[in-house]
Amino acid sequence: MVMIEDETAPREAAPTPPEAAIVPIDDKLFGDVRVELEARLGKTELSVDALMALKAGSVVTLQTGLADMVDLYVNNACVARGEIVAVGDQFGVRITHVASDR
Repeated sequence: MVMIEDETAPREAAPTPPEAAIVPIDDKLFGDVRVELEARLGKTELSVDALMALKAGSVVTLQTGLADMVDLYVNNACVARGEIVAVGDQFGVRITHVASDR
């Protein structure tokens, strides 16, 4: 059996849900959300031949100097800069500049 709906007949409106309270987007709402922070030390260009020749023990010289800043990224956007420091037996970044929203 096939039912055909009469498109000219008035339709009942779907009940509307009660309106939710609007919450401001701020640090109280998103303060505990975790994001991945990436430190980019530097970059260089290599030919494909040089890339293919890399092996354990090879050293790749970066265009970044020892005293140059490290960029910190969230979602591929630079949000801060800093300098490399030792934190025990790990590396850290001492923040020197933070992005401003102004």
